[in-house]
Amino acid sequence: MAIDPVTAGINLVSKVIGKAADRFLPASMSESEREEFKLKAQELALKEMEAEAKALESVNATMREEAKSEHWMQWAWRPVVGLTFSAVIINNFILMPYLMKFGLEPIEIPGEIWSAMLVVLGVAAGTRGLEKWGRAKKQA
Repeated sequence: MAIDPVTAGINLVSKVIGKAADRFLPASMSESEREEFKLKAQELALKEMEAEAKALESVNATMREEAKSEHWMQWAWRPVVGLTFSAVIINNFILMPYLMKFGLEPIEIPGEIWSAMLVVLGVAAGTRGLEKWGRAKKQA
């Protein structure tokens, strides 16, 4: 029998909050105060989970729209930048300490290049957000 992931998440949150409340709340609290605290904590946790799900859906929608593009650079540039950043970090900070004696050298990327790439990513994210905001405003 398949369990709905949302229901499973809610049940897990309820169990964790219940156990934490039983363990850490003062013994002087009445049972009704404990139950009220648990309910409020569960509501707060569920609101946070809902906000995270909305943010994730927004990212997924952006990626789906980029993937539909006919221009390969429009959907490929972010993964390429991410892989490049990851490769530099892995090379310079993970592999190099172990493999320096075998001739591995650090990849030198000037700070100006890093800054420029961050500006490009920031502007791209900002303009994409403005486009989405404009479309949402038109639909409303």
